[in-house]
Amino acid sequence: MIVEAPTDPLSTPQPPLVVGRYRSADGRAEVALRTGVWLDGAWWSCLDRTFQAGAGFLVPHSHAHTDEVHFIRDGVVRYIKRGRVRTARAGEVIVFPAGTVHADPWATKAGPATITSLLSPAGPEWVEFGLGVGRATRNGQLTRRGQPPMPLVMKIVHESGADVLAPGLPAALQRRVVFPALAAIGRLFWKES
Repeated sequence: MIVEAPTDPLSTPQPPLVVGRYRSADGRAEVALRTGVWLDGAWWSCLDRTFQAGAGFLVPHSHAHTDEVHFIRDGVVRYIKRGRVRTARAGEVIVFPAGTVHADPWATKAGPATITSLLSPAGPEWVEFGLGVGRATRNGQLTRRGQPPMPLVMKIVHESGADVLAPGLPAALQRRVVFPALAAIGRLFWKES
C-alpha cells in the first residue's frame, strides 16, 4: 500500500541523529542507523539506506509483531508485497503492517535510491540488527544485489533477536531449528557481522 506521507521524521529542523554510518567499499550500498523517532504516539527504529542502481534486494519475509514504514526519499524502487512486485517513487510511502509478507524496497536498474525505514515497536533488537547489517555492509559482505547473504542475515537475526520470519514456515520451527542452523553457517563464513 502506498499512502500519503505522515509526518516525515527527517523533515523536522533537527532530524534523528546518525548513530552509525556504513558504506560498502564498492559503493553499492550505504546504511545509516539513526536514533529512535517518536511518531504517532510510539517509538520507531530508524534506518536510512542508499542503494546504487539495481542493488538492495532482500528476500521476502515478514515480521510477526513489527510494523514497517518506508519513505522513498530519492529515486525509484521496487518492492514485493503479498507476492506482487510493485513500484514506488520519491515522495511516496510504503506501509507493511505486522504479518505482511514483503521484500523491502530496492533500487531499480534505472538509478540509485534512498529510503528511510521505520520499524515499530522500536527495541534494542532492531538497533543490534541495524548495526549488524551496517558492519556487513562496511566489510563488503554483500551479494551481487547489495545485501548481506542469507546465512549472514540469519546470523544477525539470531544474535539480535530481531522479529524476522521466512514466509510459509512455522515461527517456532524457524526460531528453534532454522535460524540457529543458518546462523551456524553464517558464523563459519563470516567472523564479524
